[in-house]
Amino acid sequence: MARQRLSIKNSIYQGGYGGTSSGLTVKDGRLINNRPDSQTGIAEMAKMRAEAKRQAKIDMIAEGYARGEARAEMEKSVYKDFLY
Repeated sequence: MARQRLSIKNSIYQGGYGGTSSGLTVKDGRLINNRPDSQTGIAEMAKMRAEAKRQAKIDMIAEGYARGEARAEMEKSVYKDFLY
């Protein structure tokens, strides 16, 4: 069996693996993953839509709470005028 010579020419540590577009870099001897998120456009839009729906629900609850507080203050001032 013949021994194969080791070559780091095509190693990921030399940037030969996948070229420079692979998103892998070496910093201080560690391999850093700089690849973009692998989410598809449809999945990203679905996630954004779900977040928008969640935010709408939060806004609705906050608005209801604020209206309740305003109504309580109004009733307190109206009853204060009649009772005192």
